[in-house]
Amino acid sequence: MQSNRLTSFKLAWPQSQRQSWTQLLSIYTAGAHIHGFYQLFWPTMRQRMRILWALALMSACYVLIYVSYLLAERFQRRTIHTIVSNSHWPISSIAFPVVIVCNKNRLNWSRVPLIKQRYNISDKQSPLFERVLSAYDALQFQHFQVFAELAAEPLLHTLNHLNFTQIVTELAWRCDELLADCSWHTQSVDCCEVFRPRRVLLGACLEFNELEQRASIEVGKGKGLRARLMLNAALHAPANALPKGFVLNILEPTVWFNFPIELLPHTNVDIGITAVYHYYDENTYVLNSKQRECLHENEQFKTLQNFNYMLENCQAECQQLYMLRYCNCSLDLFYPPSNHKPCQLADLPCLAANNQHLQNYAEPGEEAFVVQRETEKGMHCDCQLNCKSLTLLTDIYEHVQPIGVQQQNGSIMMDVYYKRKDILVYKTSLVYSWLDLIVSFGGICQLCLGCSIISLIELCYFTLVDVPFFCWTRFALQQR
Repeated sequence: MQSNRLTSFKLAWPQSQRQSWTQLLSIYTAGAHIHGFYQLFWPTMRQRMRILWALALMSACYVLIYVSYLLAERFQRRTIHTIVSNSHWPISSIAFPVVIVCNKNRLNWSRVPLIKQRYNISDKQSPLFERVLSAYDALQFQHFQVFAELAAEPLLHTLNHLNFTQIVTELAWRCDELLADCSWHTQSVDCCEVFRPRRVLLGACLEFNELEQRASIEVGKGKGLRARLMLNAALHAPANALPKGFVLNILEPTVWFNFPIELLPHTNVDIGITAVYHYYDENTYVLNSKQRECLHENEQFKTLQNFNYMLENCQAECQQLYMLRYCNCSLDLFYPPSNHKPCQLADLPCLAANNQHLQNYAEPGEEAFVVQRETEKGMHCDCQLNCKSLTLLTDIYEHVQPIGVQQQNGSIMMDVYYKRKDILVYKTSLVYSWLDLIVSFGGICQLCLGCSIISLIELCYFTLVDVPFFCWTRFALQQR
């Protein structure tokens, strides 16, 4: 309708040179959908009422501009919030956790004579060789002081050609030496078929379910993984006087390590697991990782070689980078294969000398709270949470075995199971997304001017097409 009136106006223009801007606006406002314009340019409208309508339109436009500014400012803040997305996500949707078991005494000392023979260790080298192995027997990350006494050893260079990572791996406990009476989903299984050797920050250990990633729908004691851990104290290194026991790691597949759980001999241990899943929805991906405070799988960041980004994997890579910084090598016994230079025997005293610098983690901004003394510089690891993370909460119940039934080899019975069949899911999203911005802007336009997108298109057409045509036609007539 409006288009027909404008066409009629254009056709009639050459016959009448008395057309004015007021008439042009009257033709537009006669069919415009922006409230108030019609009354403002109505030919019979009194001057006083025209002024009142002009003030009303100016007030409405001011409110529109001000509220639009507030909406844009709110959008630019990019605030995020976390809500419960699902409280009944089935536990079968995820893989059963990876279970890593280690003896606190890492090495089976009964095989040391065979290793000496295999690597041609002479009688002169034998005491030093055993001292090195005794240090490895109690080794874990942040405890490199076990190598401190090697610094003054004059024969250290004579064993520097040996690959002690390989030697320690050969001396590590085998599945039939460490595990017995295994069961999965109440069915007996061969321990050596479900457990495999695995490097971890505690040395060479054994893991369950990292490659297979079996799921479990069973809930309750005895319906997950059960195994007997055998201490075999008679086969431990004589020089290692540290407390006996086991160390357990329960973690998500593709995660390299987690906080260890220490288990005492002569106990039965029930470990109930509750899972909590947290993810950031796709709307948050418009933010950079600093604003979002997490990294998703498509973003590049430092992590273990050939591993997806995970917070724990980033921290493990950070550990290697700090060892490289201080000693120009990485203790490959703790990590998956990589291109980093592995530490040789001659490098181990350097790790002991810098052990105080590898004690603490500090994320950016946390240095004042984590590093207590200037001599302990700590590791500043700029690692962020991953945008899809699974948290495994463990409830540990230890029962001391009755004296009459305590095993002579100090073994314990371990039972790892799900406590609940549901996963609590949290979702983090933008409080105010671009869709919310569009909806809010449309609402305020409707409130203030009663217009829609079509009304705005009409206004743009009038401004960009009709007004230039009017000016060009008027200019052409004046040239006649």
